[in-house]
Amino acid sequence: MDAGKQPTYGLNRKKQMPIFNMLRCEIFGEQSVPDLTASNVAEDTPLYRMKEDERISKLVALIQELYLEIERELKLTGFWESIPARNKLIAHLQKAILQPGFSAMPGSVNKRKHIISRLMEIAERNHDIILYVH
Repeated sequence: MDAGKQPTYGLNRKKQMPIFNMLRCEIFGEQSVPDLTASNVAEDTPLYRMKEDERISKLVALIQELYLEIERELKLTGFWESIPARNKLIAHLQKAILQPGFSAMPGSVNKRKHIISRLMEIAERNHDIILYVH
């Protein structure tokens, strides 16, 4: 699906959707947004144990929390040069992922280190977008 036509679920297309797409792939193994009009799409699969709209709402809530942490920490002067600041952000991200509402998502606990690493990569790559794009 064309990124410009992908639903954003109330998330910022440039700032938060890269995180959404990564988490959707890492947690649910979905490469892109499925075509829910297709007759072969299983709305509730045993692997997920939750409906598509529940998966989306949990992801959106998680992303909003993670993004607030990332944005707040990136505003610190010299963030990327400060190992303690990066470690603090990593701890905050892990705490958010391990909350009871989010830790029930498949793979979120087992893959948390990889997910946090990917979040840090996205934050570093999109640093200026996160801080300066409206």
